[in-house]
Amino acid sequence: MPFLEVKSPHGSKRVELDSDPISIGRLPDNQLHIPDEGLSRNHAVIEPYGEGWRIRDLGSRNGTKVNGGKVSEARLRNGDVVRLGGVEIRYIDPQELDAPKRQTPDFAAIAEMQRRRAYDQKTIDVDLSEVIASSVQTGYEKRLREIIDAGPDKTFSEHDIALVDSRGVTVHAATAAGVEAGKDEESAESIRTFRLLLLACFRSRATDLHLEPRVDQSVVRLRVDGFMVKAVELSPQIAKRVLGVIKILCQIDTSQKVAVQDGHFSVMVKGRRVDYRISLTPSVHGQKLVIRVLDSANAPSRLHELGLVPWMYERLRLIATKDAGMLLACGPTGSGKTTTLYSCLREIDVEQRNAITIEDPVEYHLEGCTQIPIDHKQGNTFATILRSVLRQDPDVIFVGEIRDIETANVAMQAAMTGHLVYSTVHAKDSIGAIFRLLDLGVESYLVANAINLIIAQRLVRMLCDNCKKAVTPTPGQTMRMGRAVEGIGRIYVPQACTICLGTGFIGRRALFELLEFTDGLRDVVLRKPTISDIRAILAQGLFTSLQGYGWQLVAQGLTNVEEIERVATSD
Repeated sequence: MPFLEVKSPHGSKRVELDSDPISIGRLPDNQLHIPDEGLSRNHAVIEPYGEGWRIRDLGSRNGTKVNGGKVSEARLRNGDVVRLGGVEIRYIDPQELDAPKRQTPDFAAIAEMQRRRAYDQKTIDVDLSEVIASSVQTGYEKRLREIIDAGPDKTFSEHDIALVDSRGVTVHAATAAGVEAGKDEESAESIRTFRLLLLACFRSRATDLHLEPRVDQSVVRLRVDGFMVKAVELSPQIAKRVLGVIKILCQIDTSQKVAVQDGHFSVMVKGRRVDYRISLTPSVHGQKLVIRVLDSANAPSRLHELGLVPWMYERLRLIATKDAGMLLACGPTGSGKTTTLYSCLREIDVEQRNAITIEDPVEYHLEGCTQIPIDHKQGNTFATILRSVLRQDPDVIFVGEIRDIETANVAMQAAMTGHLVYSTVHAKDSIGAIFRLLDLGVESYLVANAINLIIAQRLVRMLCDNCKKAVTPTPGQTMRMGRAVEGIGRIYVPQACTICLGTGFIGRRALFELLEFTDGLRDVVLRKPTISDIRAILAQGLFTSLQGYGWQLVAQGLTNVEEIERVATSD
């Protein structure tokens, strides 16, 4: 007689199966009552099914998994492990010997085909491998293809993706038919799965891919528009093989499981090259993988593509093409500072001017510029390389980040001696950038005389045009937005659809705040400045705060109030 081995945080027990269904849940009236918060009140039922038993999910909150795959119902075989929240249930049938091992998400489909093979002679010649491949298509591949099909750019498929290793050698060429010549079934599946993951990143505009090992599966999450979105669950076996493919591409030791590993590889798609950086870190359940997608096609490349209001565009372009002075971008990590300064660099005529960049690391190739990476192991810091660069007859210098007083002093002195210097600093807004530099120990006369303009920015998500919904702003929202929404009778809020992956947002746009150094502002900085003193000077000219810029986007129906309040600090 079959039975269940039940393991929960409250202990273990054995439940015999006769002819009656066994209901499972938190409510006491269930035959198998388990007071676990991970279970729904009526979570699932194990019931007779043909000559055996099956499990059926009852619309539970956290779902039902069999051997790591999420199911709505599944035929049970000897040794199958059912997981409900924090509860593990193993199905044991002593009379069922040598049950086939299954590692695919759609267990019900495989079980049904096995039953048909045993009892229906018409299907006796069906190859089980074909059934398993079909089942995989309805599992994790189906979910990946849902993400892929929701993307707008369908000019290429996973078969067009050629995998290039860290040496620049094409390891897996693009194939029109998508067949890996000379590869066994497992290798072909792992390469196909990896290509699908990369294609999902392309279609969803993901900037990072995370492969996170858990107790009984590996979870793939994508960072889309700055937020993590769960994409798919992979079995540990498939995840392990995908990691093997990546390690080979990155030319790193495949036997290491407990070391921190880094590497890079690239892909070629229809003549376009995209680079990837990988980081592997050991965790409790195995190595966690993070892939950084360095796809310049997803970022603005020219100044007019940044979405600046006209007066900001004119001022920024004028200062970005001057002969000398400093243009400083500020904001937190991931706010698009480097993208903005790259766009400014592309306004420079590099045929007539010598442009040099110092970066940590170099992320994108700039045609016509000399790009120098920081190498801390060799003792090459921003300050040491900057001093060396000044002997290279530069006209324009891009310093990736001002982190210390030494770098700040050298960069600002260069700006005062006939060089155009671009750089970034971590500060919450343009006024905060001034105090950040003074706090580093930079002399006030350098700050006042070297800097031409400070641009602060944040990235906000744009509402999905397919599903956004118009609403009337509340009195509180109208009061917070002030003049920006005078006369506006409606604003928009996010909903959810397949196109936006259920997030309500597609794409991001920058909020900008420009602080131009005038004589009045320089006089204030030369004295011991206060925030109120600086604000009083800015009020005399054109100045729009990050939040004020954001309210204009809300009034245009491009984003929502909560998004602006999330990323833009109060005035």
